[in-house]
Amino acid sequence: MQYKCCNHILGSIDLSFSGFKYCNEVWEGPEYIHYNVENAFQKNEERRLKIIGEMKNGIIPEKCKQCPMLEEKDWKEFDGKIHKVTIFNWKHCNASCFYCSVGSDYYDGVKKSDDYDSLPIIQKLIEEGRLNSESFIAFMGGEPTMLEEFPHILKLLLTKNCRIEVLTNGIKYEHIISEMLKAENYNTICISLDCGCRETYKRIKRVDKFDEVIETIKKYVLDSKDKSKRIKLKYIIFPNVNDSKKEIDKFFEICKNIGIKTVARAVNHHESKMDTTKNQAIETTVIKAYTYFEKQAKKLGFELQKEPWADAIIENKVYNCRKISPLTRLKSELHFLLKKFAKHYIYKVSNFLFAFEQANISTLD
Repeated sequence: MQYKCCNHILGSIDLSFSGFKYCNEVWEGPEYIHYNVENAFQKNEERRLKIIGEMKNGIIPEKCKQCPMLEEKDWKEFDGKIHKVTIFNWKHCNASCFYCSVGSDYYDGVKKSDDYDSLPIIQKLIEEGRLNSESFIAFMGGEPTMLEEFPHILKLLLTKNCRIEVLTNGIKYEHIISEMLKAENYNTICISLDCGCRETYKRIKRVDKFDEVIETIKKYVLDSKDKSKRIKLKYIIFPNVNDSKKEIDKFFEICKNIGIKTVARAVNHHESKMDTTKNQAIETTVIKAYTYFEKQAKKLGFELQKEPWADAIIENKVYNCRKISPLTRLKSELHFLLKKFAKHYIYKVSNFLFAFEQANISTLD
């Protein structure tokens, strides 16, 4: 039957921030079914069937209308199979990236949010025969390797020959990831390095772990041997932070030196101020860096992984973006700089107050 729909509605599950969803956070999509709702998983699946029925009748969820994944074609009937599961770990992280949309809610690496365990959900999908070798499982959000159940889920998925991708900051080395990279299925790992030197790394990640990450990457490259194309290094571009040619060149130098063959680039939709309710600009330096990154990847012989949602943001095809005047872009960039300046000094003051408090505690002791 021909109607407007998308692959996410017809076979994806996101174990997201506090509930079930069909697509990752870049697209808004239908509302969550929260984990604390009784029989949340079953209700999410009932809602899927309801939305498919509505879409067949031309009724599109409001928050899906701007999504470029929406396509009108002759869709196959939903057969219950799940072709994609995205596991967002919003519970733990060993970094404190300034661009993280929930970073302000972290304390000592533990996310203060609704808690859930992904393992029983994956087990349920396998028991029901809804996951197979054609299913794709992605780990992201927070830091997957810090999840207690992470190695158990990975081992389980490997027995079913599901295709797996782990998005990680690379601070913690996991032997099970090396095993995953060696499997026959085309499993991949994507490490967001986002920089070309230690100082920029500390500025973005707000932890001093650059050397550890480089060593982790080297181990995965060595372990994967002839399958090293499965290891991708990602570069998320931020205005006035890492959007210079010099920083991008240093990133490619690192890739070359440690044997990376595949790279990915993106822009951060939070930091770029993209919002469904506003028509805001992306900084011109980000657009130029985005183009330069692709040019250098091709010139140096790296395989570049495409990020459709990032292309859509750059090309003003998503988030209600319109082509805007130079004056509006200038206003947006000035607003961004002022906001960034304020955040920088608030952060410095908070660090000073914390250090002062700790000094007083030490004195009392």
